[in-house]
Amino acid sequence: MPTKKIVIDDVPKGQRRPRFARRGNFVTTFDPDRESKLWIKHLCAEQIEEVLEGPIEIELLAFMPIPKSTSKKRKLLMLSNEIKHTKVPDGDNIFKKFSDALSGLAYCDDRQIWRHTVEKRYSEQPHVEITISWEV
Repeated sequence: MPTKKIVIDDVPKGQRRPRFARRGNFVTTFDPDRESKLWIKHLCAEQIEEVLEGPIEIELLAFMPIPKSTSKKRKLLMLSNEIKHTKVPDGDNIFKKFSDALSGLAYCDDRQIWRHTVEKRYSEQPHVEITISWEV
């Protein structure tokens, strides 16, 4: 299976919930992450050559920042992945934000994703690594 790795140098954040407002007889929807998803698309556009068709797998690694108040001993444990990242944001929301942003750019629709894995780790340089695998 061929693979494509995309690296986004930004602090991983989860997708926020949409907001709804009633305007007379109509209900409008506001997506608070619209600009953020456009920014992700902009960063990824340089790294993607073609839109993939068919079933794909996605592995997402979110490297989260280490809190400044962390002791040196604890920081070493975090960097060696002995202390797991179990704080906010949760992996599902991170994956949803990035899969929505890549839809239409890296692949036609997120229905093509048949398997995905998400892992959160601590790092001194927060970033996201997305590996896309597809069948030829």
